[in-house]
Amino acid sequence: MRSPVRPIICAMAFACVGACVSDAGQHAAHNPVSLVPPYSELPPAPAGTPIEAGTKVTLDARQQEAVVTGVSKWMKTPGSTRFGIMSGARNSRGTVTVCGEVDGRNGNGAYVGMKPYVGVMMGTAANPDFVVVGIAATDRERAEVASLCRESGVGPSS
Repeated sequence: MRSPVRPIICAMAFACVGACVSDAGQHAAHNPVSLVPPYSELPPAPAGTPIEAGTKVTLDARQQEAVVTGVSKWMKTPGSTRFGIMSGARNSRGTVTVCGEVDGRNGNGAYVGMKPYVGVMMGTAANPDFVVVGIAATDRERAEVASLCRESGVGPSS
């Protein structure tokens, strides 16, 4: 079932590359995000591959837990990670894109404020796995994550 989700993962990953690394001087509360095997081994989507908008869905407890686990492992201090909103949308191929907000501590131990994130639900219903595509720290990254969420049908259309 990997092949139907390749285009969205790859398109989101490439569109959000900039959202994976903080600009110099920023005190991000997250570590840079990069895809890990088996997801990093997927071929890239062709340039210009559109993101298919989905229909909003309610995430079940397992999916929510997978999102928390998936996002927390990219935070500098996973045990102190705090979550805000968390929303998902399922497209016609069954791919669930999740967007939300996360707060974490920076290198000085201070919370830095809610940062938007975007990722894709993988795995099975019984054993979901959340792949983080990006966690934004700068205004430019926030705009990229917001665009990906909007195009996926998760964020507001305005």
